[in-house]
Amino acid sequence: MSVRADVETIRSIPIFSECEPAHLQLLAFSAVRKGFEPGEMLVSQGTPGTAAYLILSGRVDISTKEAGSLGEAGPGALLGEVAMIGGSPYSITARATEDVATARIDRDLFLRVAQEFPEFGTAVLRSLTRKLEQSVEDLGQARTLFEKARSFRSL
Repeated sequence: MSVRADVETIRSIPIFSECEPAHLQLLAFSAVRKGFEPGEMLVSQGTPGTAAYLILSGRVDISTKEAGSLGEAGPGALLGEVAMIGGSPYSITARATEDVATARIDRDLFLRVAQEFPEFGTAVLRSLTRKLEQSVEDLGQARTLFEKARSFRSL
C-alpha cells in the first residue's frame, strides 16, 4: 500500500477526518508496517496503550475479558487509538484471525506530530470531544429507557 493510500485510509477514520493531509502524510510515512499471523495479538486488554494499529489487510477478533467476543475488525479499522493518545491501558484484546498487515502508529510519533503541528492536535481533540459527547448522549438515552422500563419484580 502506498503512503497516499494510507493517508486516505487514515482520513476515513473519524478522529482524523478534519486533519490536514500533510499531517496525515507524516503519520502514514512514519508508521511502522507490522504483520501478524493467525492467533497473534495486536493489543491485549489491560496492557499499556503504546500504539494504535491501522489494519491494512486481514481480519481480527475484538474481545474483552468481561464480554467475550465483540466482533471482527478489518481493513480501515484503527485499534487502540484512545489508549495510545491518552497513555491508558487498552480496553480490548485484538487477535488476528488470518494474516494481518498493519501500520503501527506509536504514541511518541503521534505526540510529536501534535506538538510540532498544534492544529493537528486540535483537530484530533475536537473529534474526540464529539465522540465523547455522543457517548454521553447515548448513555443518557439508555438511562431514560432503563428508568421507563418495567421493574424486574413485575415480570
